[in-house]
Amino acid sequence: MAEEIITEHKDPSKRKISWKAIGIIAGVVVLIAAVITGIILVSNWRNNGSAYAKRLSEQIGVSAETAQKYAHVSLLSASSYACVNMAAEDYPYLFESPRKTEVLGVTIPQWVIYIGEKNNTVTDVIYYDYRQLQRYGNGVKLDAKIETQGITAGMSPEAVREYVGFEPLCTAFSAQGFTETYKYYFKDQNTGNTVSYFVRVAYDDGISKETTEEEVLFILPLLSER
Repeated sequence: MAEEIITEHKDPSKRKISWKAIGIIAGVVVLIAAVITGIILVSNWRNNGSAYAKRLSEQIGVSAETAQKYAHVSLLSASSYACVNMAAEDYPYLFESPRKTEVLGVTIPQWVIYIGEKNNTVTDVIYYDYRQLQRYGNGVKLDAKIETQGITAGMSPEAVREYVGFEPLCTAFSAQGFTETYKYYFKDQNTGNTVSYFVRVAYDDGISKETTEEEVLFILPLLSER
């Protein structure tokens, strides 16, 4: 009796369905990744305090209402952070990051823009990037002192930042120009002490005009109760 040979026939439709399912899954994964990337990009764009400060500074000389419409922000008259309100005492308006950071155990916004006003017009705009202080209150850690002689008149802000090696802690805009303030610290190899400095670069028409530095005597308030 001849052995009966059973041949299994594969249904080609099943293979098509399988590849189609894989394609759908891959498409969904790509879509989810695109959505997540878009959310991150939008979130980072909304948290770009430097860009908001630049937009607001372009409206110095007009009303705060006009300035906030131009910059697409809603200025606040007070912060939900008590320490920020103390810092903003001389400024009637502010705009702050929706994200938080912690400096010396105190929670504050990652950045804050302070807006000055006189006679119903914006007089100055000051941007602080408090994220630089989150690891240590004395600013960015460096290996040695910055040689400020290398910051010469006529340099652009980008050139100064490249020379210094990090972003400014504060940028103050006025009708006369703007000033960038860098804060950093390092360990003095001779004394073993931590030393901190402010470096301020003043700009006029977009180029540096003057550079000054100031040692931050942060230890003094700790040496006396007065």
